[in-house]
Amino acid sequence: MTYRDNIDKLARRITDRIPAKVKKLSQTDPEYECLNEILNDEQCDLCLCFEVRKPLSFEEVVKRSGWPAGRVNRVLNEVCDIGMIEYNWENEDHHKQFVLPQFVPGAAEFMVMNKDLVEEHPIVVDFFEKMTRLPLEKVTPMVPPGGAGIGMHVIPVEKAIHANQQAVSVEKISHWLNKYDKYALSPCSCRRQQRVRGEGTGDVEADVCIAVGDMADYVVQANKGGHYCTYEEVIETLERCERKGYVHQITNIDGEDKIFAICNCAHGVCNALRTSQLFNTPNMSASAYRAHVDSEKCVACGKCVEICPVGAAKLGQKLCTKAGPVSYPKQELCDDVKWGPEKWNWNFRDTAKVNCYETGTSPCKSACPAHLPVQGYIKMAKEGRYLDALKLIKDFNPFPAVCGAICNRRCEQQCTRGLIDEPLAIDEIKKFIAEQELYEDKRYIPLCENVERKFSQIRWPLLVQVLLV
Repeated sequence: MTYRDNIDKLARRITDRIPAKVKKLSQTDPEYECLNEILNDEQCDLCLCFEVRKPLSFEEVVKRSGWPAGRVNRVLNEVCDIGMIEYNWENEDHHKQFVLPQFVPGAAEFMVMNKDLVEEHPIVVDFFEKMTRLPLEKVTPMVPPGGAGIGMHVIPVEKAIHANQQAVSVEKISHWLNKYDKYALSPCSCRRQQRVRGEGTGDVEADVCIAVGDMADYVVQANKGGHYCTYEEVIETLERCERKGYVHQITNIDGEDKIFAICNCAHGVCNALRTSQLFNTPNMSASAYRAHVDSEKCVACGKCVEICPVGAAKLGQKLCTKAGPVSYPKQELCDDVKWGPEKWNWNFRDTAKVNCYETGTSPCKSACPAHLPVQGYIKMAKEGRYLDALKLIKDFNPFPAVCGAICNRRCEQQCTRGLIDEPLAIDEIKKFIAEQELYEDKRYIPLCENVERKFSQIRWPLLVQVLLV
């Protein structure tokens, strides 16, 4: 196959991978291999008129290329559709300007957002995966908290920030939403990448990423699968993603005054979260906030353990032992020792989400066939929080009263209180909580979000048969 010098020049201009910057690329280098497949010479030559992330007006592109305006317009539309060139109106007189983005975050994601391009050239998903990983292999141990402008920045949910804390406004989602008046929901490049590569986790890829400002226009107009939405729809999306345990992150490459998207990232597929997990460098996806457990208030329900995307919390920290509290090892950090591939965790998808320490978790929860958080609802009942206890139970078991009537009380058989005098009457407590639903004002129906199909697509006759059985 003939080597294309123009592809080599363009790939080396854009890449952040140091070895690729300093020497000619081989035909198997990811930058060359991908661009060689998706770009023809005309498209590549037009992209070479740009410097990375330096906007040009249409007239400037015409002048630099030396081509007729009609030809420039046609090829610009082609490369914008592919994802190699983006556009915005961020200038004093608000004229349309075109930009050659970096690979990540930038062109590689835009390529994957183009569903037609992915189907025709599956190589782009592997290219995206490599461009989020290879440039960072050497630098991640040196990155300070917050990412230092590399990749993404985590922002907390505002309702989780206590009123007595002095939260910086740029750390809040509403700060960024209020800076812009246009929003668009678009597909997640990471989820699509992993699905096509056969490593997906089943997370729905559509309508998860939120483009703001001029980027909203780009993802809608340039065949990126986006559609405009309202502020209220953005908030609903963020709340839904929060309930699913996704991590809210913003783009972090334009300084403190500008973003172009808010991502809602899932642990098993997100390339941005993957960097900190794979390289064992938490600074790569750190926020300005840290979660702390109040041991006096914790009821060991396990909800934080199940929802934490990086396995920061684990069950087994409140077990009763004769020797007192159990101590657990802390994660080794790259700040303290020399860091290299021997410190990476290639199996992070399997190991980071282990729910329990080797010491195990509460015997009652483990013995329960429905794995109910027994410690949690008993403490809530003790405090008179019966509705909260009911909600906690029904998040795990939608029919607590029915199951309570036929329960074989395995939890009571394993209750450690029985080592002292008698086991707690766990089943009776659960029955009392379940009976609260007999009162209309205390009835609780869990939110069902697992069915992604539209209401009209449900096969109702089959559903009725299943319920009758």
